Amino acid sequence: MAWSSARFDSWGTFGKSSGAVLLCAAAALSGCSKSDNSSSTSSTSSAASAPASAPASAPAATAAGGKPKIGFSIATLNNAFFVGLKAGVERGAKDQGFDLVQTNANGDAQQQVNDAINLLSQGVTALVLNPIDSKAIIPAVEKANSMNIPVFTLDRGSDGGKVTSFVASDNVALGQTGAKWIAEQLKKRYGEEKGNVVDLIGLVGTTAATDREKGFSEEIAKYPNIKVVARQEGAFDQEKSLNAMTSILQKYPQIDAVFGANDDNTVGAEKAIDNAGRYKPLGDKEHILVIGADGTAQALSAIRAGKQDATISQNPIQMAAKSLQFIADYNAKKDVPANYAWPTMLIDKSNIDSDEVKKYGLWSEEVKQ
Repeated sequence: MAWSSARFDSWGTFGKSSGAVLLCAAAALSGCSKSDNSSSTSSTSSAASAPASAPASAPAATAAGGKPKIGFSIATLNNAFFVGLKAGVERGAKDQGFDLVQTNANGDAQQQVNDAINLLSQGVTALVLNPIDSKAIIPAVEKANSMNIPVFTLDRGSDGGKVTSFVASDNVALGQTGAKWIAEQLKKRYGEEKGNVVDLIGLVGTTAATDREKGFSEEIAKYPNIKVVARQEGAFDQEKSLNAMTSILQKYPQIDAVFGANDDNTVGAEKAIDNAGRYKPLGDKEHILVIGADGTAQALSAIRAGKQDATISQNPIQMAAKSLQFIADYNAKKDVPANYAWPTMLIDKSNIDSDEVKKYGLWSEEVKQ
């Protein structure tokens, strides 16, 4: 599978953060998501690409009733992370005084295009997209372009058309963080970076999956004695990841670590490990190390229970609210970054209840599915 890095050239950043907060140093498009690991210093991305500002020919800043009408299309709500994105968009719209019209594509890429075009027909002054598929969404982006309506992508990007601003975590760096963390843990176990690793890829076709896989695969390749024995699509889905990991466990009697492209992937893997009778507690040399991404409630519970070792958390609520702030800035003819990277934080049993993590935000505690 080829993983393109063409769109990761430059990002604006949230700003410097301390401790385990992990900022992008490279550019990325997300799903879902770029960081360093919790034991190293955080890094900040390079200068952003040329910012966008509202052209003179942009649509009127306000819709009927005096408020800008914003259209929002979300990929799915069958995942707590996306429920968090929805909550963040709603919060941001309220804070900025926008009218918000929402649609849920329920995982259907063509339905999302239809929904987005329908939103455009309703007189929205900006369109926020959380794409299911970075290629399939292109017609909707291009339709908005033809109507001179600015497009803002959130968490996942578009492979075509003009996007005014894209807000996501740096998913290439997120994948790198997962690989570095695994290498460090295996060195602690064996005295050197060696072992057998499983890579459960996200939903192929999303920028988040592409970028996380790029970061992980390139970083893990730096350790010649670490062997990726299986690389399968978990599709950001617990059941698919459970099935994939079940087959992998049957084939490989020795597995040291699992990288899940998100926490649904890792939860599925953990269930498979349990079902196979392969679970060993933390500290046991046969314990299968598991690291995921997003910081879901299930992942945090699993970390506390010793079933999952770490998650690279995002904050979809705050990330989504930032996108709505950029719409307000655009309407005010202020410059907005073409790419904006939200920081991530590596959470494990040692820091899960720390003030630092609380300050970053356990978004999943705010989300009810």
